[in-house]
Amino acid sequence: MPPATARSNHRAACKNSGSNKEMRRRRMRRCVEVRRKMEALRRLVPGGGGGGGEDAGGEELLFRAADYIARLQVQVKVMQLMVDVLEQTKD
Repeated sequence: MPPATARSNHRAACKNSGSNKEMRRRRMRRCVEVRRKMEALRRLVPGGGGGGGEDAGGEELLFRAADYIARLQVQVKVMQLMVDVLEQTKD
């Protein structure tokens, strides 16, 4: 939880930024947008739960996505090495 001064500053900023309804609407829009992006990520990441099986939680999904990205980067490097080797053997 943030320190009391940060909380009071946040409250003051919220009070000055518009009505409570407006703030709730913004928060709701943000939540919907995050949910939509997490669902898209779930469909892209193997084991993310997009196939209807087990459902990964938010934090677990982000860790799986980071791991998947790292594995894809390694695959790209290996393929690039293979291309380089094949180009050298062509000459």
